[in-house]
Amino acid sequence: MIVLYPIKPIYIDRILSGEKTCELRKRLPKRLPEFILLYSTWPVKQVVGYASVLETYKKCVDQLWNQVSSYAGIDEDSYFEYFHNSESACALKFDKVYKFSSPFSLSEIKEGLKAPQSFCYLKKDLFEPLMNKEAVEV
Repeated sequence: MIVLYPIKPIYIDRILSGEKTCELRKRLPKRLPEFILLYSTWPVKQVVGYASVLETYKKCVDQLWNQVSSYAGIDEDSYFEYFHNSESACALKFDKVYKFSSPFSLSEIKEGLKAPQSFCYLKKDLFEPLMNKEAVEV
């Protein structure tokens, strides 16, 4: 399964630098995704890379912070602000991350494809051609 995630540019930069090796979310896809596609939101509005997913976590907010704080790429105040009023917190742990040499718009994947609010599933036949684009492991 392939999942497209819209992510703020500040966190995309941290993912691509290796500082952030997981993506934090309030909910997870129903099944463990094989890959996530990294879409940098406004003002970039480009697909910048993809990551293979090692595992996912769903825990109470405090427990997840204790587990991922050293590699989540977010400060404690921002973490707890994001998960305020949430019973649980989720994370997708990256295995390998790839940066596209030439980022591209969502319409190059599929005409009319828009950035989702949280995430969306992509069919494997839409993702496979992207793996042929020039990319470097970060």
